[in-house]
Amino acid sequence: MLSSWGSFVYRRRRLVVALSGLSLVAAILLMVFAAGSLSSSGFVDKQSESQQVAAQLADDFGRGREQLVFIFDGTISVSDPTVQATIESALQPVIADPRVTQVLTTWNTGNPAFVSHDGKSTFAVALLNVEDDEALDLMDALSPLVAKSVEPAGFTLSLAGFPAIGKDIAHEVEEGILRAETVSVPLTIVIQLLVFGTLIAAGLPLLVAGLAIIGSIAGILVMANVSDQSIFAVNIISMLGLALGVDYSLFMVSRFREELANGNTEYALIRTMRTTGKAILFSGLTVIFGLAATFFFPLPALQSMGLSGMIVVALAVIYGLSFLPAMLAISGERINRYAVRIPGRKSSEKSESRFWGVVANTVMRRPVWVLVPVLAILILAGAPFLRLELTPGGPDVLPDHAPSRIASERLESDFPTGEADPIPVIFTISDSEVLTPVGLSTLQAFIEQTESLPNVTRVESILTDPVTASVNWQALVAGETDIPAAAKSLVDQLVHANTTLIQIVSDGENDELEKVVRDLRGIEPVGASFQVGGSAASSVDTIDGIKAGLPTALIFVILGSYFILLFTFGSVILPIKAILMTLLSISASLGALVLVFQDGRFENLLGFTATGEIISTTPILMFCILFGLSMDYEVLMLTRIQEEYQRTGDNEASVSFGLQRTGKVITSAAAIMVVAFGAFMLADIVIIKSFGFGLTLAVLIDATIVRGLLVPATMRLLGDLNWWAPQPVTRLVNRLGLSHGESPVTDGAFGSATAD
Repeated sequence: MLSSWGSFVYRRRRLVVALSGLSLVAAILLMVFAAGSLSSSGFVDKQSESQQVAAQLADDFGRGREQLVFIFDGTISVSDPTVQATIESALQPVIADPRVTQVLTTWNTGNPAFVSHDGKSTFAVALLNVEDDEALDLMDALSPLVAKSVEPAGFTLSLAGFPAIGKDIAHEVEEGILRAETVSVPLTIVIQLLVFGTLIAAGLPLLVAGLAIIGSIAGILVMANVSDQSIFAVNIISMLGLALGVDYSLFMVSRFREELANGNTEYALIRTMRTTGKAILFSGLTVIFGLAATFFFPLPALQSMGLSGMIVVALAVIYGLSFLPAMLAISGERINRYAVRIPGRKSSEKSESRFWGVVANTVMRRPVWVLVPVLAILILAGAPFLRLELTPGGPDVLPDHAPSRIASERLESDFPTGEADPIPVIFTISDSEVLTPVGLSTLQAFIEQTESLPNVTRVESILTDPVTASVNWQALVAGETDIPAAAKSLVDQLVHANTTLIQIVSDGENDELEKVVRDLRGIEPVGASFQVGGSAASSVDTIDGIKAGLPTALIFVILGSYFILLFTFGSVILPIKAILMTLLSISASLGALVLVFQDGRFENLLGFTATGEIISTTPILMFCILFGLSMDYEVLMLTRIQEEYQRTGDNEASVSFGLQRTGKVITSAAAIMVVAFGAFMLADIVIIKSFGFGLTLAVLIDATIVRGLLVPATMRLLGDLNWWAPQPVTRLVNRLGLSHGESPVTDGAFGSATAD
C-alpha cells in the first residue's frame, strides 16, 4: 500500500510540495478571515442537573446565567451614606444594561453579608443574562465605567466571577504558549542539529511540524464559528504538533538516510515508506484513537482538546507521508549536505548505538534480573494514583498573582463564608402550589431537614427572607389577607406556581461543600422533588460524569489499540504486551502527578501552590494522549524487530537488533518531546504546568525504562510466542494487506533513478 504511495510521491514530488504550500496559504487565510472565538469555559456537563438549574434560574426566575462580582475597597465604613451614594451611582450603567437581569447589593437586599469583616469593603453581584464569551465582552464594556466612577472617590475595584476568571485564563494561556515556544523551538533546532549534523536534515522535521500546527489552529478557529472550542485546544495543538510532527519526521529522515546508503533515491524513499512510513501511519492512528476517547466524557472543553489533538496528529501523519517524502525525493543525496561541525561529534551515518547495543546484550543475557526490579519500580511509582482527588478547577487554576483569583479568594476570606456563592435549589411541589397549606408545610419540612445538615449555616426562602418572613402565610393562603407590597416583588422572584427557589449558605470549603450537595441530594421529601445547582453542584456533576465515562473510554482505547497493533504486526500476543507496558508507564507518570500537584512536592521549585486536588481534565487527557504516544515508540521499535525476525527467524537476535537500531532515534525523539512538553511547565497556570509535567515524565519513563528495558526483557522471555497468531487471523491480516511484514525491496528494482 505505502510502497505504491511512495512511488507516486517520488514521481510527483514537486506537485506534492506545491499542494502542501497551497494548503499552508489556505490555512493562513482561514485564520485571518474566517476565525471564530475560542472559549475558556466548557468544563461542566451542559446536560447535568446543575446546568439545568442554571438554565431554569435564568428562564423562570430571572436570576441570570453568569455572575459578575464587583468588589469595592474603601477607607471608610460602608455604613457611611456617602459610600452607598458613590457605589450605587457607579453601578447605574450596569443596572441599566439590558443584558443584566439584576444587581444585588447590601442595600437593596438588606444582607449584611455583602460587607467585609472590617466594614470597609463591599461587593455587588451582577446577574448576567448572557453566557461565556458574551459575558466577557459585557464585563469589558461595563467594568471600566464602574472603575472610572469610584476611583476618584478613593475606592479600588476588583472583579470576580466567571467572566473575570475566564479573561485571566485566556491571558495566561497566551502567555504560556509564547513562553513555551520561545524555549522549545530553539532547543528543538539544537537537538535536530545534534542528531543529524546537517542543516537540511534538521530543517525538514520543523517544516512538517509547522504545517501541522498552522493547519490545525486554522481548523479549530473555523470550527469555533459553529461550536464551542476551548482556548486550551491551542496548547494541545502546539504541544502535539511540535512533538509528533518532529518525531515522525525524525523517524522518516533517519530511515531514509540509512536506506540511501544502500541504493538510489527512489529505492530509499519507497523502502522508507514501506517500513517507517507504515509504522508512522499506524502509530498516528493509535494516537488518534486514544484522543477519540475524550468524547466519552461530557465536558465540551475536554472534547475540544481531544478533537484538536486528533486534527494535529492527522495532519502530522498526512504531511509526514506526503510533503516530507516529496522533499526527501527532491533532496536525494543532498540531504547530507551543509554539515554542521559540532565539537566532539564524529561524523557517522550509522544508526546503531553502542550504548543501546550494550543495553540490549545485557537485557538478553539477564531478562529476569531486568524485568522484576523494573516492574516493581513502575508499580510502586503508580501507587499514589490510587488516592487521586479530582476537581473541575476554579480560580485556583490561576497563578497566585492573577487578579480574579485574588478577588475570588478575598470573597471567602474577607467576607462571611459562602455568602457570595450560595447553593441554589429549585424545589417543586408535586400536587399543589407553593402558596397553599400543603405546599408551605412541605417546603417547611424540607427547609428544616436542610438546616440540620453539617456545614449549612443558613437557608434562604420565602419563609426565611427578612422581607417575607413577617407575612402571615396561613392567612394568605386562606384568602384572609394579601401579600404586602414590600414582599410582592420578592415573592414573584422566589415562587413560580408549584416551584420555588431556595438558596443555601454553607461555611464549608471544597470537599465539605461537595458533601453538602451530596447530602442535599440524599434528602427525599414527601410530595415534592428538587434539583441542586451552583458551583459546588457543578463540581459534583463534573466528577461524577468523568467517573461514569471512564470505563467505556478505557475499553474503547484498549480494544482499539489492540486491533490496530494486531493488524500492524499480525500477532495476537504483542498487542497485549504493548498495552500492559503502556498502562504501567502511564500509571507511573500519573502517580508522580499526584505526588507533585496534589501533595505539593517540589511546588516551590515548580512555582505553584498545591490545592490537594488535580484538575479533572488533566489525568483524562494525559491518559488519552499517552496511550497513543507510547505506541509511537512501540510501533517503531517492533517494526525493526519484526523485519529482522522475518529475515532470520531468531527472536533473541531480532530483539537485540531492533533495540540497537531504534534506541538512538527513540532517544532523540524523546528528547524533542521532552523539550516540547517540558517547556509548558514554564506556564504560570497550573492546568498547563501540570499537563506539561505529566507528559514530560511519561515520555522519559516510556523511552528509557519501558522501551529500553521492560519491552526487550519481556520479548526475550516470550520468545517465538511474540509472533504467534491463529491461522485465521494470519490469513485475514495478510488478505487485508495491513501487516507490517512485506517482502523487501530488491536492489535495482528502480533502475538508476535519482532525484532531480
